[in-house]
Amino acid sequence: MILHIPHASTETLNKELIDKELELLRMTDHFTDELYTHKNATKVVFGLSRLICDVERFEDDEQEPMSKLGMGVCYIKNSFKKLLRTVSKEEKASIIESYYKPHHQRLSNEVDGELILKKSALIVDCHSFPEVAYPFNSDFKQRRPDICLGTDDFHTPKELLHTVKKFFLEKGYEVKVNTPYSGTMVPLKHYKKDKRVHSIMIEINRRLYMDEEGFKTEHFYDIQEEISELFKILDSI
Repeated sequence: MILHIPHASTETLNKELIDKELELLRMTDHFTDELYTHKNATKVVFGLSRLICDVERFEDDEQEPMSKLGMGVCYIKNSFKKLLRTVSKEEKASIIESYYKPHHQRLSNEVDGELILKKSALIVDCHSFPEVAYPFNSDFKQRRPDICLGTDDFHTPKELLHTVKKFFLEKGYEVKVNTPYSGTMVPLKHYKKDKRVHSIMIEINRRLYMDEEGFKTEHFYDIQEEISELFKILDSI
Protein backbone atom coordinates (compact mmCIF):
# COMPACT_ATOMS: atom_id res chain seq x y z
CA MET A 1 0.00 0.00 0.00
CA ILE A 2 1.24 3.47 -0.90
CA LEU A 3 -0.08 6.48 0.99
CA HIS A 4 0.18 9.56 -1.22
CA ILE A 5 0.11 12.69 0.96
CA PRO A 6 0.52 15.78 -1.24
CA HIS A 7 -0.86 18.70 0.78
CA ALA A 8 0.31 18.30 4.40
CA SER A 9 3.34 20.60 4.28
CA THR A 10 3.46 24.28 5.26
CA GLU A 11 6.99 24.80 3.88
CA THR A 12 7.03 27.84 1.57
CA LEU A 13 10.79 28.20 0.88
CA ASN A 14 10.70 31.57 2.66
CA LYS A 15 8.66 33.09 -0.15
CA GLU A 16 6.89 36.31 0.67
CA LEU A 17 3.25 35.40 0.12
CA ILE A 18 0.32 37.75 0.51
CA ASP A 19 -1.86 36.50 3.40
CA LYS A 20 0.59 33.62 3.75
CA GLU A 21 -0.40 32.49 7.23
CA LEU A 22 -4.13 32.63 6.50
CA GLU A 23 -3.68 30.81 3.21
CA LEU A 24 -1.61 28.11 4.85
CA LEU A 25 -4.34 27.64 7.43
CA ARG A 26 -7.05 27.49 4.78
CA MET A 27 -5.33 25.45 2.08
CA THR A 28 -3.13 22.94 3.93
CA ASP A 29 -4.39 19.40 4.56
CA HIS A 30 -3.24 19.72 8.16
CA PHE A 31 -1.79 16.69 9.92
CA THR A 32 -2.65 14.28 7.11
CA ASP A 33 0.93 12.99 7.27
CA GLU A 34 0.10 11.84 10.81
CA LEU A 35 -3.57 11.02 10.36
CA TYR A 36 -3.02 8.49 7.59
CA THR A 37 -0.62 5.83 8.77
CA HIS A 38 -0.12 2.08 8.50
CA LYS A 39 2.90 -0.04 9.40
CA ASN A 40 2.81 -1.94 6.11
CA ALA A 41 2.42 1.14 3.93
CA THR A 42 4.95 3.39 2.22
CA LYS A 43 4.30 7.11 2.63
CA VAL A 44 5.03 9.44 -0.26
CA VAL A 45 4.76 12.87 1.37
CA PHE A 46 5.39 16.06 -0.61
CA GLY A 47 7.65 18.39 1.35
CA LEU A 48 6.44 21.75 0.01
CA SER A 49 3.24 23.66 0.54
CA ARG A 50 0.74 23.37 -2.28
CA LEU A 51 0.86 27.18 -2.45
CA ILE A 52 4.34 26.84 -3.94
CA CYS A 53 3.82 23.66 -5.95
CA ASP A 54 0.69 21.51 -6.18
CA VAL A 55 1.76 18.05 -7.30
CA GLU A 56 -1.86 17.04 -7.90
CA ARG A 57 -2.19 19.51 -10.74
CA PHE A 58 -1.18 18.80 -14.32
CA GLU A 59 2.25 20.19 -15.12
CA ASP A 60 0.91 21.91 -18.23
CA ASP A 61 -1.55 24.73 -17.42
CA GLU A 62 -3.32 24.06 -20.71
CA GLN A 63 -4.39 20.66 -19.34
CA GLU A 64 -5.20 21.89 -15.83
CA PRO A 65 -8.71 23.37 -15.28
CA MET A 66 -7.72 24.99 -11.97
CA SER A 67 -5.06 27.07 -13.74
CA LYS A 68 -7.89 29.28 -15.01
CA LEU A 69 -8.51 30.20 -11.38
CA GLY A 70 -4.84 30.90 -10.75
CA MET A 71 -4.37 27.57 -8.99
CA GLY A 72 -2.38 25.49 -11.43
CA VAL A 73 0.84 23.73 -10.53
CA CYS A 74 2.11 27.06 -9.09
CA TYR A 75 -0.60 29.10 -7.36
CA ILE A 76 -0.82 32.79 -8.20
CA LYS A 77 -4.28 33.39 -6.68
CA ASN A 78 -5.38 32.74 -3.12
CA SER A 79 -8.56 31.14 -1.79
CA PHE A 80 -10.33 34.52 -1.98
CA LYS A 81 -9.51 34.75 -5.71
CA LYS A 82 -7.04 37.56 -4.96
CA LEU A 83 -3.39 37.84 -6.02
CA LEU A 84 -1.18 35.52 -3.96
CA ARG A 85 2.14 36.03 -5.74
CA THR A 86 3.75 36.32 -9.15
CA VAL A 87 5.64 33.41 -10.69
CA SER A 88 7.90 33.90 -13.69
CA LYS A 89 8.22 31.23 -16.39
CA GLU A 90 11.77 30.60 -15.21
CA GLU A 91 10.72 30.17 -11.57
CA LYS A 92 7.88 27.85 -12.51
CA ALA A 93 10.21 25.72 -14.66
CA SER A 94 12.69 25.53 -11.78
CA ILE A 95 10.01 24.46 -9.30
CA ILE A 96 8.75 21.77 -11.67
CA GLU A 97 12.23 20.38 -12.26
CA SER A 98 13.34 20.58 -8.63
CA TYR A 99 10.20 19.44 -6.81
CA TYR A 100 7.27 18.39 -9.01
CA LYS A 101 9.03 15.88 -11.25
CA PRO A 102 11.10 14.21 -8.48
CA HIS A 103 7.95 13.71 -6.40
CA HIS A 104 6.09 12.07 -9.28
CA GLN A 105 9.12 9.95 -10.10
CA ARG A 106 9.26 8.69 -6.54
CA LEU A 107 5.56 7.84 -6.58
CA SER A 108 5.95 6.03 -9.89
CA ASN A 109 8.97 4.13 -8.56
CA GLU A 110 7.06 3.03 -5.47
CA VAL A 111 4.22 1.76 -7.65
CA ASP A 112 6.68 -0.16 -9.84
CA GLY A 113 8.26 -1.69 -6.78
CA GLU A 114 4.93 -2.82 -5.40
CA LEU A 115 3.95 -4.30 -8.76
CA ILE A 116 7.14 -6.36 -8.77
CA LEU A 117 6.67 -7.62 -5.22
CA LYS A 118 2.90 -8.10 -5.12
CA LYS A 119 1.77 -8.12 -8.77
CA SER A 120 -0.58 -5.25 -7.91
CA ALA A 121 -0.35 -1.82 -6.25
CA LEU A 122 -2.77 0.16 -4.11
CA ILE A 123 -2.49 3.95 -3.84
CA VAL A 124 -4.50 5.74 -1.18
CA ASP A 125 -4.63 9.45 -2.03
CA CYS A 126 -4.79 11.05 1.42
CA HIS A 127 -6.50 14.41 1.93
CA SER A 128 -8.65 16.54 4.18
CA PHE A 129 -11.04 19.38 3.39
CA PRO A 130 -12.61 22.34 5.19
CA GLU A 131 -16.13 22.19 6.57
CA VAL A 132 -17.12 25.35 4.69
CA ALA A 133 -16.41 25.46 0.95
CA TYR A 134 -14.33 28.31 -0.46
CA PRO A 135 -15.56 30.60 -3.28
CA PHE A 136 -13.62 28.67 -5.93
CA ASN A 137 -15.14 25.32 -4.89
CA SER A 138 -17.93 23.84 -7.01
CA ASP A 139 -20.06 23.25 -3.88
CA PHE A 140 -19.74 26.80 -2.49
CA LYS A 141 -22.51 27.49 0.08
CA GLN A 142 -23.59 23.84 0.04
CA ARG A 143 -23.49 21.41 2.98
CA ARG A 144 -20.44 19.15 3.02
CA PRO A 145 -20.21 15.48 4.09
CA ASP A 146 -17.94 13.93 6.71
CA ILE A 147 -16.08 11.83 4.19
CA CYS A 148 -15.52 12.20 0.45
CA LEU A 149 -14.22 9.30 -1.62
CA GLY A 150 -12.65 10.00 -5.00
CA THR A 151 -12.51 7.33 -7.68
CA ASP A 152 -11.30 6.62 -11.18
CA ASP A 153 -13.32 4.40 -13.54
CA PHE A 154 -10.21 2.54 -14.64
CA HIS A 155 -8.20 2.33 -11.41
CA THR A 156 -10.80 2.06 -8.62
CA PRO A 157 -12.26 -1.46 -8.45
CA LYS A 158 -15.88 -1.64 -7.28
CA GLU A 159 -14.87 -3.91 -4.40
CA LEU A 160 -12.33 -1.34 -3.17
CA LEU A 161 -14.88 1.48 -3.23
CA HIS A 162 -17.53 -0.70 -1.59
CA THR A 163 -15.17 -1.72 1.22
CA VAL A 164 -14.05 1.82 2.04
CA LYS A 165 -17.53 3.33 1.80
CA LYS A 166 -19.07 0.55 3.92
CA PHE A 167 -16.38 1.00 6.57
CA PHE A 168 -17.06 4.71 7.06
CA LEU A 169 -20.84 4.31 6.89
CA GLU A 170 -20.73 1.68 9.62
CA LYS A 171 -18.73 4.11 11.75
CA GLY A 172 -21.65 6.54 11.45
CA TYR A 173 -20.16 9.01 8.98
CA GLU A 174 -21.93 10.68 6.10
CA VAL A 175 -20.10 9.58 2.95
CA LYS A 176 -20.27 10.91 -0.59
CA VAL A 177 -18.47 9.64 -3.67
CA ASN A 178 -16.74 12.18 -5.96
CA THR A 179 -18.51 15.00 -4.11
CA PRO A 180 -17.30 17.64 -3.42
CA TYR A 181 -13.99 16.35 -4.82
CA SER A 182 -13.45 13.73 -7.49
CA GLY A 183 -10.71 11.57 -8.92
CA THR A 184 -7.66 9.96 -7.37
CA MET A 185 -3.92 9.98 -7.96
CA VAL A 186 -2.29 7.56 -10.40
CA PRO A 187 1.17 8.14 -11.92
CA LEU A 188 1.03 9.09 -15.60
CA LYS A 189 3.22 6.09 -16.41
CA HIS A 190 0.40 3.77 -15.28
CA TYR A 191 -2.67 5.96 -15.82
CA LYS A 192 -5.31 4.18 -17.93
CA LYS A 193 -2.62 1.64 -18.91
CA ASP A 194 -2.20 -0.81 -16.05
CA LYS A 195 -5.26 -2.33 -14.35
CA ARG A 196 -3.04 -3.75 -11.62
CA VAL A 197 -2.66 -0.23 -10.21
CA HIS A 198 -5.58 0.50 -7.91
CA SER A 199 -6.26 3.89 -6.37
CA ILE A 200 -8.82 5.61 -4.17
CA MET A 201 -8.89 9.10 -2.67
CA ILE A 202 -10.00 9.57 0.92
CA GLU A 203 -10.92 13.08 2.03
CA ILE A 204 -11.68 13.70 5.72
CA ASN A 205 -13.68 16.74 6.81
CA ARG A 206 -11.28 18.71 9.01
CA ARG A 207 -13.90 19.49 11.62
CA LEU A 208 -13.71 15.83 12.60
CA TYR A 209 -10.17 16.19 13.95
CA MET A 210 -9.08 19.86 14.23
CA ASP A 211 -10.40 23.29 15.16
CA GLU A 212 -10.63 26.46 13.09
CA GLU A 213 -7.35 27.77 14.54
CA GLY A 214 -5.44 24.80 13.15
CA PHE A 215 -5.01 22.71 16.29
CA LYS A 216 -5.82 19.04 16.76
CA THR A 217 -8.90 18.26 18.81
CA GLU A 218 -9.36 15.30 21.15
CA HIS A 219 -10.98 13.43 18.27
CA PHE A 220 -7.81 13.38 16.16
CA TYR A 221 -6.60 10.10 17.61
CA ASP A 222 -10.01 8.49 17.20
CA ILE A 223 -9.96 9.28 13.48
CA GLN A 224 -6.35 8.15 13.22
CA GLU A 225 -7.22 4.82 14.83
CA GLU A 226 -10.20 4.31 12.54
CA ILE A 227 -8.11 4.97 9.44
CA SER A 228 -5.52 2.51 10.68
CA GLU A 229 -8.30 -0.04 11.14
CA LEU A 230 -9.47 0.57 7.57
CA PHE A 231 -5.95 0.09 6.20
CA LYS A 232 -5.67 -3.26 7.95
CA ILE A 233 -8.84 -4.33 6.15
CA LEU A 234 -7.51 -3.10 2.79
CA ASP A 235 -4.29 -4.99 3.43
CA SER A 236 -6.23 -8.22 3.56
CA ILE A 237 -8.14 -7.74 0.28
